[in-house]
Amino acid sequence: MMNDIAKVKVGDQLPTFIRKGTVDHWNRFAAVNYEYAPHHWDYEVAQNEGFDAPFAMAPLQLAFFHAILRDWMGQTGRIIRISAKLKGPFFKDTILTVSGKIKAVDKRDRETFFDLDLAQIDDGDRSIAIGEAQIAFP
Repeated sequence: MMNDIAKVKVGDQLPTFIRKGTVDHWNRFAAVNYEYAPHHWDYEVAQNEGFDAPFAMAPLQLAFFHAILRDWMGQTGRIIRISAKLKGPFFKDTILTVSGKIKAVDKRDRETFFDLDLAQIDDGDRSIAIGEAQIAFP
């Protein structure tokens, strides 16, 4: 969690958020969102659809971007906007590393705004998703 926003500068990296692609994680997410598509856990179905293995839900990958931001900013910050572009599937049994980097700092109206670049890379060094976010602290 960020302790002193006055020290944050352009180029600073957020602590990474790491998640293994497991059916357990995906089932919890599916339960909340009622998304029980078989290609998320069944190899045969995923392969028949042209994928190497079962893969995570796209909204879950967006949630990982929210998670890295919330872990870093705690309850004092607020997410103004966030966007993501999926570049590849997050396959079962791979490790996903989510990262963030400060690209702009703007102090105005008694708040400090941070623009960030976000990325998801798997353990095969494949770009899985990219994104951008803006967050603010009072």
